[in-house]
Amino acid sequence: MSPVKHTWRLATSLGALAVVATGGVLALSGAGQASGNQQTEAGLVRADTAQLPEVKSAFTAAIKASRAAQAPPASAVGDVSSLAAGQAAPEISASVRRQQLSAGLDSLAKHFTPAQAEHEAVGLRNAVAEEANPAFRNLGSGASKITFTRVGVSGSTATVQAQVTIWAKFQQRLDGKWVTANPVNVMNYTATLAKDDSGRWLVSSLAGDFAPNEGP
Repeated sequence: MSPVKHTWRLATSLGALAVVATGGVLALSGAGQASGNQQTEAGLVRADTAQLPEVKSAFTAAIKASRAAQAPPASAVGDVSSLAAGQAAPEISASVRRQQLSAGLDSLAKHFTPAQAEHEAVGLRNAVAEEANPAFRNLGSGASKITFTRVGVSGSTATVQAQVTIWAKFQQRLDGKWVTANPVNVMNYTATLAKDDSGRWLVSSLAGDFAPNEGP
């Protein structure tokens, strides 16, 4: 299944900015005051740098949640590895689709801001609707690898650039025969994250497109 095409906005803010680029090199940039505020600036940078692991973890969890939500739970699909060639997987019932939608919306709300969660829900709703097609079986969706190329934190705002390997597995009935597909693609993502009142990092915008030489 093709991923949802995202739109994004890049947030900018004044002050110190902790950035980790490819290779783990730490760089600083900012629009702080002139000399005299070095200690304050250094303290801000240390505080921002300390949040880099949390930002990476939040982004990883959000991407995996968004992808996983676009397929029924494994317990409903069953063991598809035992299916013979050309054999169809069990059809997903309406009650399972309703549960998938409800659980997916709850999961998205834990990892995305309300506006971005609604945007991510488009892919979830499309997947659930497609599962009602008797000539289609949705067998799985996920993210198998995340490589960060740039992560920056400035106070309660963060930006992330990462390459993500996504996969899907599904069956289609073509010319009376069931065909199984398992596409794997690499995506380039850019995201902004914001810290909510409880201190959680949530993805507030997400832009994704296929990496060069990748695509459906």
